[in-house]
Amino acid sequence: MGELGLGQEFHTWQQFSSFFDDWCEEHKVLFIIASLKPLISLRQHPLHYQPNLAETLRFRFVRLICKHSGTYVGQSTVQRNKLSEKIDCPASITLRLGPKKDRLVVIEASLEHNHKLSEVEFAHYFKRHQLEASMGLPIRITNSVSKRFLAPDLVWNLEDYSKAKDKGMCELLSQLDGLFKSDPGAKVKLVFQEDVAVLNSIFLATSHMRGLAQHFPRCLYMDKATCVNSEFDLYSVLCQDANGQGRECAYCVARRGVPDLVIFIVASLVQSVPDIKLKVKCLTVGAGITDVDAVEEVLPCARVQICRLQVLEALYRKAHELGVPKEDKVRNLLHNMANASSPRVYSQYLSDLEDVAPLDFLQYYLETWHHNKGTWAECWAFEKNRDCPFLEHMSFHQQKLRSALSPPMGLAACVRGLLDLQALRVEMAALNEERVSELYRAVCPPENAALIAEELSLAKHANYHVKEVPEGFLLDGGICSFVVSQDLAACSCSIYVSSRRPCRHLFATRLWTGQPLYDPSLLQTPPSPEEQDT
Repeated sequence: MGELGLGQEFHTWQQFSSFFDDWCEEHKVLFIIASLKPLISLRQHPLHYQPNLAETLRFRFVRLICKHSGTYVGQSTVQRNKLSEKIDCPASITLRLGPKKDRLVVIEASLEHNHKLSEVEFAHYFKRHQLEASMGLPIRITNSVSKRFLAPDLVWNLEDYSKAKDKGMCELLSQLDGLFKSDPGAKVKLVFQEDVAVLNSIFLATSHMRGLAQHFPRCLYMDKATCVNSEFDLYSVLCQDANGQGRECAYCVARRGVPDLVIFIVASLVQSVPDIKLKVKCLTVGAGITDVDAVEEVLPCARVQICRLQVLEALYRKAHELGVPKEDKVRNLLHNMANASSPRVYSQYLSDLEDVAPLDFLQYYLETWHHNKGTWAECWAFEKNRDCPFLEHMSFHQQKLRSALSPPMGLAACVRGLLDLQALRVEMAALNEERVSELYRAVCPPENAALIAEELSLAKHANYHVKEVPEGFLLDGGICSFVVSQDLAACSCSIYVSSRRPCRHLFATRLWTGQPLYDPSLLQTPPSPEEQDT
């Protein structure tokens, strides 16, 4: 067991936890924490060295002992007497904060056990990431709250539990507490590993995000948006608004390797906005998301698609990695299969691929992509001969995330960045809505003022944006269809054309594109009494 020894250094607690899990698995040994001292507590004054070390290192002293040593921290004398019959194994490992205050150093490594190691016992008791468990949250509580929407008062109680022992968890809960204070309708889940207070994922949807899903449920898009740190990734769910723009309606920060993640995210979104269950017609995911088989159980009216262009990119990369001969021909066949106009045409190109491609690539294709061809080939598409905006939506979304997130980062900082990004958009919408509403009411008859209220309600969720197309463009939000000229001077709606009233569509479009709200071309001659009657 020479891999772990005196003087070995670890720059983060996660680094030690991952190393120690691998080491324990290799040697089939079970250790528990006998004692520890947090690096910093919220009830103490901050130390002079870098405050972010409290989250990355977590502890200034940790002592691990063999599970058979018979010593368990926090147990009563009676319990200890019951355990005294166990073997008093001397194996132990101790880490302490190094002299430079920036790393943990192994200062004791007694690795010899005085008993036989049992692989059966190891398989029963060992769980990865146990050292990353929250030291402040009781397991009975993490088991009870896991996968359920959190109540605001529960978040405060969890935060109070964590103050003395787990600064990182306390900071995360503090962000969620602030969210509920400003947005009581937000939906949040914390998922912990069963029987271990290890956080595996966070689901988050603000009231604004839920409203977007409620208004625009027809097509949803989901993919891994960015890496948060070496352990966690951020997944985003977008909807497509009335202007064809991708809008965030749910976030999930998840530990890599967590099973059934897609089902968890989709089910959580449906639970937070129940009305969309039968309204979602298509869910498009990235090529890196493969566990989509059970999605239709949660969304019974929806088709699941995998982004066709990403599938092709993955196939091209694999062909290049394997050094496939006649690579250009293979790429052409793959492209033709992806864009086949019918299942018969797809089968013809597949037969050609079998004649050309080497066995290893063909095996990869058949096992990885052929069996779910109905999710990505054109002839089985949800809407044939229509461009999928998946890449455009995700690319724009990732650009926005880069302005708010700076990976690698802790979970609390990630959640704070996501909430700041959402709060800014909601505040701007509320401010601009008030300004536009006042201007519209100033030039409109009172009985018609409800028109702008309706349109602004839609605009808040649609985020109108003028696209670079000749003459004009079509906006269809399920409430009305209209064409606004690219210079924002005219609208085809019946109100603007017949009554010469201030057009609510032009107001909303100017609002979301940053144009001046007051424009003489918008304020037409007041309607005559005859026009008002119509």
